[in-house]
Amino acid sequence: MRALIVLAFLLFTPTSLGKVENSDITVLHINAFWNKHHDINLNSLRGCRVQYGLLERQSNELKNQIKYVPIVVVYKGNKAVRQWSADLSFRLNVDLEEIQQVIDKL
Repeated sequence: MRALIVLAFLLFTPTSLGKVENSDITVLHINAFWNKHHDINLNSLRGCRVQYGLLERQSNELKNQIKYVPIVVVYKGNKAVRQWSADLSFRLNVDLEEIQQVIDKL
């Protein structure tokens, strides 16, 4: 009888149907206001937290480090693991599958 109750509990216990997020992995997307039309939608990435920021709202120290926008950086904890940045066309040449593969390997 006890086994039947445990089995029924396991069968009818709701599981998380949403995204599984690992708070240790963060994908940061920074772009400039004048270049927002070249934003990429990162909301479908799984297993990470996605954050977006405008370059104009960042510290001068960070602004000086960024040469081209948009830029996407994958962090594990506080350490940058992989980065993609635009070229002179101010467009990112990266697809979501490539970013997801990096996240999955972490």
